[in-house]
Amino acid sequence: MTTAILVGGNGYIGREVTRQWLQRDPAVQLIVTSREDRHEIEDPRVQHVQVDAADAAAFESALPASADYVVTFTYGSNEVLENIRGYAEKHGAQAVGNVGIGAVELPGFEDFVAMKKAELEFLRAGAVRVANVDATVVYGADRDDDLAKAVRSGALDALPPISVEVVAQLLIDRLVRAWAA
Repeated sequence: MTTAILVGGNGYIGREVTRQWLQRDPAVQLIVTSREDRHEIEDPRVQHVQVDAADAAAFESALPASADYVVTFTYGSNEVLENIRGYAEKHGAQAVGNVGIGAVELPGFEDFVAMKKAELEFLRAGAVRVANVDATVVYGADRDDDLAKAVRSGALDALPPISVEVVAQLLIDRLVRAWAA
């Protein structure tokens, strides 16, 4: 049985990763954490845990003694990344999953791109393998907002946009090393 912790997993990309992992692995156990008491996907193999991942003691006590994978869908908090990396190292995780930004130029988003690059470097400096997927604008399932309209209109073709389904598939593949099976 595979156990994965999806930190911030109730968000847009996290929900798609949860859906796909449930379809791919009938024995998977997913622990989805969020600060709020959100239960976006109901399934007996999904446990929802309300915890602030920036609180090291609360994060540690809310999670199981071991997990195969820890995936972060968070950004902008060094404390959260320290707690994720620390948990993964302490509890023998095989990999930490991350969605990065890649080597793109996004006018007006330079600070965000720099932050995501620094987060990836921090995770890679740890002792646990990092499975990273670089993305730009993520669109697709469950998204019908101004961003999705901009993608459909071609306004963001220069980035290029990437579908949430592809991001989720690549992230799971890289975590479990699907090609090595």
